[in-house]
Amino acid sequence: MIKVIILSISLFLFGCNTIVGSVKGVGRDFKAATVYTRDAFTGNPISDESGN
Repeated sequence: MIKVIILSISLFLFGCNTIVGSVKGVGRDFKAATVYTRDAFTGNPISDESGN
């Protein structure tokens, strides 16, 4: 019985990590697409600036 409970908890935790990771990845992709689209339309590549 204890093994079943531990297995259920671990599967739930791995499932949550997968969902959270997917949401973070989609958010980062959306942010990158927004930045690159803005740079393409303005012709001013803000994301390409370097501090040199």
